[in-house]
Amino acid sequence: MLDGLDTSSIGVAAPAIAAHFAVPPAALTAAFVLTSVGAVLGYLASGPLVSRFEARPVLIASVAMFGVLSLATPLAGSVGQLAALRLVTAIGLGAALPSAIAIATSQCPPRLRETAAVIVGTGLAAGGILGGVLGAVLTAHLGWQSIFIIGGALPLALSLVLLLWLPRRAAAGDLVSINQRDLHRGGLKPIGDLLATGLGARTISLWLFSFLIFADGYALVFWLPTLLIKFGFSPEYAQLGISFFSAGGLVANVTVMLLVSRLPIARILLSGLVVGVISAAGLAAHDLIPIGVWLLIAGTGAGLISCSVGQSALAVAIYPEALRTHGVGFSAAAGRIGSIIGPAVAGLLISMGVAPKAIVLAATIPALVAILALLQHMRTPTRT
Repeated sequence: MLDGLDTSSIGVAAPAIAAHFAVPPAALTAAFVLTSVGAVLGYLASGPLVSRFEARPVLIASVAMFGVLSLATPLAGSVGQLAALRLVTAIGLGAALPSAIAIATSQCPPRLRETAAVIVGTGLAAGGILGGVLGAVLTAHLGWQSIFIIGGALPLALSLVLLLWLPRRAAAGDLVSINQRDLHRGGLKPIGDLLATGLGARTISLWLFSFLIFADGYALVFWLPTLLIKFGFSPEYAQLGISFFSAGGLVANVTVMLLVSRLPIARILLSGLVVGVISAAGLAAHDLIPIGVWLLIAGTGAGLISCSVGQSALAVAIYPEALRTHGVGFSAAAGRIGSIIGPAVAGLLISMGVAPKAIVLAATIPALVAILALLQHMRTPTRT
């Protein structure tokens, strides 16, 4: 949840930050992109760090890290300093999620591992809702800096809770940690094993799926308030767009939780993605009353966020225990690389004066290609 809060905060606060520094909103593209660059570095580092130190200390350290750095964000004196702080903050964000998923899935019987991964990842959507609601209120009354102060204080408090009460050892968790340490010491090449016979095609299609979904999702998370302002909404209502986007994702994630132990995860994600594509096309194609726009934003978020969270569950279904943290981390890294490209392209289109509805319509193209990548997992049975 705090990962989602911190990630959405830069998008929610973007109009106010741009006004504070007297720059156009597109000037914040570097801050958006470097947020994703830092997350990629964190995701890629998560597997080796967990192999060396185990998941618990990695999770605690990463939560404390992005808490401290979020508190430092309001001290930025320029857009460049803001971008640099977002880079190092996101390294902590990236290292946290794979560790959390590894801890949760190690405690579950096989039939519930995908469900556990979805539950942990659903915190991202909940954090996005919290960020949108808090952002609209805090920016109006206390300034954009207050979003990052709240977003830093809460992770620091949580890191203390984790330090005191997160279990140190459990039988299943010990097995995962021992296996990962043995692989680390034995010189395992994680990429080679993820691409090994029997896994290679599914790994590549998973990376492509994650790349495309994150490119779409993060482009909208970062730029949706700006696009809605261009649609004609007031800044206060535009900031609520992220809340509706995330609320749709939260509802979809709850649905995925209820279905994932009964249906293949790939089939569930395919259904959600179709809903997202239809909703985005509707948002781009029609002039609607405001309630219609909010529902279409929620539908778009339902498809994209559920798939962004669900790619971790898909990775859990594909990889054996010893490769699970690496598999989740590399899949998330592929997604975050997409989240670098997506906001950058959207920022470029906005700076070029492309119509906002055309930008939203263009977001359906990567989603359609992602459907094709997902078909690889419809044909191949998942690991039990």
